Amino acid sequence: MNFFSVKQQYYTGNFKAALSSLEKHPENSSEIAEFYKAKCLQALDQLSSFQSQSALGPVFEAYTAAIDTGDLANLEKAASNHKSLFALNLLATAQATQGQLESALETCNEALAGDLGPGATELALLAVQVSVMDPRRASVGAQILQNFLAAKEDNYANEDEIIVNFAESYVNFALGREVSGSNFYFFEELSQTLPCWKTQLALLSSHLQQSNLPEAQTIVDLLDSEFYQNQTESAKLYTPEFIANKITLAAMQGEHVDALRDELLQTTPNHPLCRDYKTNNAKFDEIIAKYA
Repeated sequence: MNFFSVKQQYYTGNFKAALSSLEKHPENSSEIAEFYKAKCLQALDQLSSFQSQSALGPVFEAYTAAIDTGDLANLEKAASNHKSLFALNLLATAQATQGQLESALETCNEALAGDLGPGATELALLAVQVSVMDPRRASVGAQILQNFLAAKEDNYANEDEIIVNFAESYVNFALGREVSGSNFYFFEELSQTLPCWKTQLALLSSHLQQSNLPEAQTIVDLLDSEFYQNQTESAKLYTPEFIANKITLAAMQGEHVDALRDELLQTTPNHPLCRDYKTNNAKFDEIIAKYA
C-alpha cells in the first residue's frame, strides 16, 4: 500500500480523509497502517474504538491505557518487548504528553541512533516536535533533524517528504529562520493545495512572524467564517491555537486582548500562552511589591 495520501491528509490535520484512505485497503494490518489509524482516531477523540490486528496490538493497548491514566509502566514494558520504531514513537508520545520531555527525547534519540527502518522519519519528526516545545531546546531539534538527514543521506521515500518538510518548518519557526523564505512558501502552498484548519493556521503564524497584519486578519476572518466553523471536529481541535494567534494579532494591532485571554483560559487553561501570562504577571506583581 502506498501511504502518500494517508500521510498528506494526516499531517495536514484531515484525519477523516486519512482514515478514509486507510479504509480503502481494509486488508492492510501492517504496523504503519495501524499506527496512522490509531493516531487519526486519537485526534478525533475516538481512540477507545481502535482494535489492532498487528503484532503492535499490546503496545497500542498499553498506550491507550497510559493516555487515560498517566501510568506509563505497562507501556514502557510493552514497547521494550516489541522493539519497533512505531512502538517507541507511542512511548515517546506518551512521555511527552505527561510532561516528561527529557525522557521522550531520550527515547527518540536512542532509537534514531540505531537501525533507521520503518517509522524512523515519524520518530525524527516527533523528536523535533518535543524539542521545540521548549524554545531553549530548539537548536537540539535542529541538530536531531540534521543528524537524521545525514544518516539517511537525504534519501527517504517520496511519501515521507511532507514529514521532513514539517520537521524543518518547526525548527525554522522555533529559531526564526526562513521567515519569508522556504518556511513561508511551504505553508502557503499547503494552504492552497490542502486548505484546512491546520494549514491555514500555519500560514497565519507565518504572516504574523513577518508582521503581515492585513494578510493575517484575512485568514482570521476566513477561519471565523461559517464554512470553517461548521467543521465541528477540526474547529474544536484547533480553536485554542486559533485564539492564541488572535491574541498575537490583536496585540500587534494595538487592540485590547483581555477578552481573548479569558476565552483561551476558559477553553484551554494549560495552554502555554496562559502559563506564560500567569508567570509574567506573578513576576510583575513581585517587582511591584518589592519596590512599592
